[in-house]
Amino acid sequence: MGTVMVMIAMSLTVQVLGYVGSQRRVVEHRQRAVQEAANVLERITAHPYDEITAERARQLVLAPSARQALPGAELSVTVAEEVPGPGRAAKRIAVRLRWHGRSGEWESPVRLTTWVERRRPAS
Repeated sequence: MGTVMVMIAMSLTVQVLGYVGSQRRVVEHRQRAVQEAANVLERITAHPYDEITAERARQLVLAPSARQALPGAELSVTVAEEVPGPGRAAKRIAVRLRWHGRSGEWESPVRLTTWVERRRPAS
């Protein structure tokens, strides 16, 4: 009876360890995706206001290491003009990054958004 109990406990332990390992990989992929999306936002917002365009956004690509770490990764960056108030201009920049999970299905995407406002001329 003792041997059966030990075998059941070992079997359950192996299953739990397998589950923990797969969840760890999922979390690592999500962390990598968040970091890469933040890097993309930083690269585009480093440019002057007038150079932040939809065309420039379409030219952005993932780092090769991120493309390797995130299977089937797909990056989408949009730039939209906003009018926050009279005499002000801003652009909304949205980054969306998705990738295939272990099952081959799309994982829930990472989305980051920021706004960049035109600097007022010094008076």
